[in-house]
Amino acid sequence: MMVFKRKQIVVLALVLMIVIAGYLQYSYKKSSISAGDSDKGRLGEAVYVDSGDSVQGIEDKKEDKAPKDKAASKMAIDYFAQAKLEREAVRSEDREILKAITEDENADSEAKAQAYDQMMDIVAVSEKEMRIETLVKKAGFEDVIAMFGDDGSLDIVVRSPSLTSAQVAQIADIASRQAKIDIDKIHISNKY
Repeated sequence: MMVFKRKQIVVLALVLMIVIAGYLQYSYKKSSISAGDSDKGRLGEAVYVDSGDSVQGIEDKKEDKAPKDKAASKMAIDYFAQAKLEREAVRSEDREILKAITEDENADSEAKAQAYDQMMDIVAVSEKEMRIETLVKKAGFEDVIAMFGDDGSLDIVVRSPSLTSAQVAQIADIASRQAKIDIDKIHISNKY
């Protein structure tokens, strides 16, 4: 009777983690911009606007904007730190549950094998995300987070005030090579 309850708890925990992962994927996907979508315009494309401001007026605006930029940048730093912490917490919890299954004497060999395979998948995904993040940072971005979705897509958020189409292409190329997925499954956005 006790083993049956333990299995129910493990199954319930797995279902809960899948729901949480789905929610995180949905929330990240909602704010992302696909690198393969051409009908959405070009992200970060420069637009010339003549406002007629004098040089003194422009300097005053820069001074007013500086505190706002610092606050926005601080929020972006917090966003990246929080997202990475949440990702690692969920993965750590997943690994612990899967480890418990593999070490459970009462679990059948098929369940143990599936749990082991899932643990190895988590490790492989973590390594890919880390490589992508490292290479994108090396390309000149201050911070980045890469997260694979359950559907095989990849969401990448970079800390940058804006992104040019060349930067989006560069990030998509890095991600496509490292993750071995099509560019249309890569969604890139910026946060600053």
